[in-house]
This record gives sequence, structure tokens and C-alpha cells, in this order.
Amino acid sequence: MLITLAACSAAPASTGPSPTSSTSSTAGTTARATSYRVLFTASTTAGSEILLYDSASSAPQQLVALGAGAAPEAHFVSAQKIGYVDGGTPSTRIMIFDLSTRVSTADVTVTGYVPAFAYSHSGSMLAYLLHDANNKPSLHIRHGGQETSMNLNAIAGRGVGRDDELRLEYSPDDKYLLMVDTFVGNQGQAPETGQFLVLRTADNSVAFLPPSGTSANATMATWARHSNRLYYRDAVGVRTWDAEVHSVGTLASGLHWYDPAPSPDDRWLAYTDVDANFVPRVKLYDLQGNTSVTTAPAPRSHPIFITGDTLWYLEEQACTSECLGGPSQPSGKVFAYNLASKSETTLPFSDVHSLSQLSVFPG
Repeated sequence: MLITLAACSAAPASTGPSPTSSTSSTAGTTARATSYRVLFTASTTAGSEILLYDSASSAPQQLVALGAGAAPEAHFVSAQKIGYVDGGTPSTRIMIFDLSTRVSTADVTVTGYVPAFAYSHSGSMLAYLLHDANNKPSLHIRHGGQETSMNLNAIAGRGVGRDDELRLEYSPDDKYLLMVDTFVGNQGQAPETGQFLVLRTADNSVAFLPPSGTSANATMATWARHSNRLYYRDAVGVRTWDAEVHSVGTLASGLHWYDPAPSPDDRWLAYTDVDANFVPRVKLYDLQGNTSVTTAPAPRSHPIFITGDTLWYLEEQACTSECLGGPSQPSGKVFAYNLASKSETTLPFSDVHSLSQLSVFPG
């Protein structure tokens, strides 16, 4: 069973055990408890279920049941609404589920595959990627009742390797939209591929393309939490782009990160680092001291910030057969890491293979 997670900070709705109260994997320490809600997409060969788990409760609630197929992307649109993709044939729908009424309504209906979507923080804008029946990709943006589409370059050889990234994300003030649809190793010199774009949401004009040459194969990007600063990886290392001054800088030369995620206070950037032996580990980049520190020494990946001092990430294990991501892959286990105690706690979730900072609701 495949489970993907999205998290939302929330006040407790009931009493019960918290996942972060589990026995810590570091003797004598536990991760600090926090209140949150988590969306699970649990998939089997028979179908998928989207479930809501409250950290103050003891059991998840089923929200949506879907038929067999790819695990639907699901995340919070607001504190009371979630969005998910229903990929049933012959059409694909972006659905909104109201947590108060328990009713789903179709927001978008298209023919093709929707690999990613994002609502703006205000909820007034929607962006989604669409791959049609001929695998031709396009970016669609809806704003003020009008929808604009942009044709993208097709990328052959897409897979599930670590260098394959799909991301749509609005900047903190909703003035910009980041689109990353990259497969490093099969991507030409940026910006000619047009698979890494920052658009102005006011008119959908291009605000930023990674510079050609030095930023070839730009990927693995994320916004800061409280400013229009973009972090991304290229051939140089980790770079920054500041929308207000339209300048590109270098944060860390030679840093080849994956899965970047900013902390709520913009003090840290969590990321996955793959060493010379292809072992992934989660690290933290200190934006005040400009240094990197290691979290757990064991193989880990896909970190996200739940609170300012708590990370979630996935356990990695060696592949027993061929796998596209390298010699290791997520085992399905999830851990919480406390920055203060420097300890990790096993969470009572299994079969989890993806975590995204984009699915964490602030609050």
C-alpha cells in the first residue's frame, strides 16, 4: 500500500495519543508533541482512500474512496478544504472536499493526466499541469474566472528517479508562481527547455528563467516562507533569486541538494544530501551561520517541517531489486526529528513513499 502525506497545523479536536509520543529511536529522548492534521492517500491494487488523521485522535477518518489507479495528489487548500486529483476515466478532475459538509465538488474537469496542481494562498488562483493523450504537457492558470494555458516542451524518459521533479508553488504573497517540471539528465540548457519558470500572477508574464549555461538543469526549488526569495539547485550549487531586486546569487557552491524545505521562521532549509556512496541523509542548512548540519546518521530522505523545531522525513532502505531512484528507496517508515533534542521518533505510519512541504498548512 502506498501512502502520501499532507499535514496541517490545527487545534486539537479530541483527546487521544499523539504520534510524537512514541518511543524515540534515541534512548531517553522523545520528540516534542505538536497538534496537526495529516492527509493519507492509501493505495492498493483495488483502489485508493484519502484519510484524515488528527494528532489528537487515535484513528484516521476516511474522507474519499477512489477506484484503482495512480495514487491521487491530495493536500490542504485551506483549514476546512482539501484538494485532490481524481484520475478516473475518461476525464480527470481536480476535486474540492469540504471538511465541514463532507461533500466533494469538481473544480476542474479535463481530458488527460494532471501530475501537479496548486491553489494560491488566497484561494483565488489555481495552477495545474496537464499531460494530454499524446503526452504533450501544458501549464494551465486560472485567475479571475479566466484560464490561460501555456504549451511546454515534452520531456522523454520520465521516471521516478530522484532528479525527476514536479512542483507548482505560489510565492508567499501570491505575486509569483513557480513551475518546475524537470528531469535532470534529459533536460537541455536552461532556459531553452522552458521547464523551470517563475511567472507574474498579475499577467502571467515570465519573471524569471534560470540563466543559461551556469544554471543548466536548474531544479529542486522552493520559496522562502516569508519573502519572495527562491532557492534552487543548478550546476554551480544552490542559488537564490530575489524577486524584488531580480538578482541571482549563490548560497552554497557545490551543494547538490534534493527535496528542499524551508522552516516556518526561515532560519533553516532542510534537504536530502546523497553522499559518494549514494546514501541519502537529511541535513539542515543554517541560513544565519551559512553551514550545514546532519540530522540522523541513518539513511533518510524527503524532509518537511511540521513546526519550527520538528521535521518529518522518510527512512531509506537498500533496494532488493532494481529501483529507479538509485541503490536505495523509501522503506515506508516515517520519523519525526526534533531540532532541539537532536533525536528522532518513529511515527505510527507505514507505506509512505513521499512527503512534500507544499502540503503543510501554516498555522
